[in-house]
Amino acid sequence: MIGLKKRDMKYIMKVGAEAQGVSVSEFRAMLQDTIDETMESTDADVQENLKRYFGNKRPTPEEHIYTITKKTRI
Repeated sequence: MIGLKKRDMKYIMKVGAEAQGVSVSEFRAMLQDTIDETMESTDADVQENLKRYFGNKRPTPEEHIYTITKKTRI
């Protein structure tokens, strides 16, 4: 497991934004758009994974990164 804390999300968002060459708010908006598209997907496998990780809740970009990172085995 990765030693990741919720407080690390601010740093991760900053690094991700720098890697994409956009501001943190633009990066967060890009992630939220991706989450929204995924939530509206009609693919059964995608919906099953979302329900397993988040239930019926729509995660914030920070929650999404934190949860996926913590629950994904490398």
